[in-house]
Amino acid sequence: MRRLEESGSLVRTHGGAVRNEGGTTAGVRPNGGGFLEARMALSDRVDALIVTPSNTRTTHLLVDRCRRAGVPVIAEATSHPGARTLVAIDNYRGGFEAGNWVGMNAPRRLGENIAVIDVSFPQENTEARSRAFAEGLRHALGRQVKIVRVNGHAVRELARQITTDALSVNPDINVIFGVNDQSALGALDALRAAGRSDKQIVMVSVGLEGNAVKNIIEEGSVTAASIAMFPELVGRACIDAAVCVYHGCALPDRIITPFAIITNENLQEFYQREDGDGEWKLCLTHPELMPTAGAGYALLSQCQGRPIPKRIGYVEVFSSHAWYRNVSDAMRARSRARSITLEVVDASQDMALAIDDYKRAIGRTAERYVESGDTIILGAGESVAYLARALRGRSNITVITNSVRVVSELEEEHNIAVVVSGGLLRRDSRSFTGPSAEFTFRNLRADKAFFSVTGVNLEFGLSNTNIAEATVKQSMLDSAHEVFLLADSTKIGVESLIKTAPIERVHHLITDSGIGVADKLMFAQHGVDVIIAD
Repeated sequence: MRRLEESGSLVRTHGGAVRNEGGTTAGVRPNGGGFLEARMALSDRVDALIVTPSNTRTTHLLVDRCRRAGVPVIAEATSHPGARTLVAIDNYRGGFEAGNWVGMNAPRRLGENIAVIDVSFPQENTEARSRAFAEGLRHALGRQVKIVRVNGHAVRELARQITTDALSVNPDINVIFGVNDQSALGALDALRAAGRSDKQIVMVSVGLEGNAVKNIIEEGSVTAASIAMFPELVGRACIDAAVCVYHGCALPDRIITPFAIITNENLQEFYQREDGDGEWKLCLTHPELMPTAGAGYALLSQCQGRPIPKRIGYVEVFSSHAWYRNVSDAMRARSRARSITLEVVDASQDMALAIDDYKRAIGRTAERYVESGDTIILGAGESVAYLARALRGRSNITVITNSVRVVSELEEEHNIAVVVSGGLLRRDSRSFTGPSAEFTFRNLRADKAFFSVTGVNLEFGLSNTNIAEATVKQSMLDSAHEVFLLADSTKIGVESLIKTAPIERVHHLITDSGIGVADKLMFAQHGVDVIIAD
């Protein structure tokens, strides 16, 4: 919080903090109550802590403080340093089963011409699902098939957008693999919008947490299945594991919760519609006997009858997702049943603010490399827009851009010349693309180019989700003598749909302190000067 406040991203208030978009904020008391400090006090009140996938400052500080205070920590879905155990399905096994199911069923519907879109997300558990899906598919078919892997950010609308872009390059896609339900549903929306009939689509997801995929499986118009991860069981297991570690009971490093592959044929063996509201309700009686559950899952009943912790803390970050709504509901129900107080901290805002703060710092740092008399190219993207904001008040600079946000930031700066490309407006990125934009950059020369991409991978290089944006950025790179890539650490290691350029085309990478030591070394070995924003 102190770092965010010093950077100008936040202003403290009596009840917490508010985003600072410039100027003073009415009614704000800068020296008000400590928002982060109040959250850290959670470690003084709880007897155990449960954390979901959350690479935020709040989570790391809380876990570290709990560890030093002797408060046990349970991780859910992905491992976390300092956690006593991890509660999750066997993601590799689940992904392999999904791929095997597609390999056994897709040829009946689609014939031999199978092309897959894997709508993934760069996270430990989802990476394992994607890798295993490809292996399971190859095992079932006895051959390799085309798999286009994209990052759908685990959000339905974003998954729809990236799948739409993928279809423009790969119109033969007819199989969807989504690392969660939202990813699969977004891809399905895109295929349907492209005119693909349900009979030409095979879909499999991992999760089955909400009603939408269950309804699709029940209807049967799309050949569909899902690896059911049973959030109802995961939430209960997290509370029971917290009780166990509170007493110091021996648990394995990983509690493997059960999963099952659900199809139209067996859906109602696992879920039944409730009368009245039509909601689906889990009807398993002995989940601990399922063959996909690990031995540690049965151990969670060993603390029955012992004194229980009074209060358990829970840090969540994807609270809007159906999966975590259901996990949270199950935790609350289990806590009430065992007379435990569950205290929830939502770290979603912390994550968004932290990433935005990184981008602001990257933009401010990049401004130091703009000299008087420079002609510079500024591409689209939030970090580049923050660079444009940092240029306010400068003079004797010429800016060439295709970004609506850059124009907005500099429109009142009379001492900065702004040249705007033509082209077709792409509204989601607020940038101009197409032949007119490419013509602008091909026929002008700049001292330096500052641009962003959606993926930076040492093997695949620089990549983007949209082919039109990628070609414009290629023209930008060819027009500049010196190239600066502005990319926060969440972009490092990511492969997006369209390759823009090799890593060697970049002279300087400006990123944040979240970049790994190994990645930093590898960039240096490829001749890229890595600059850490401050």
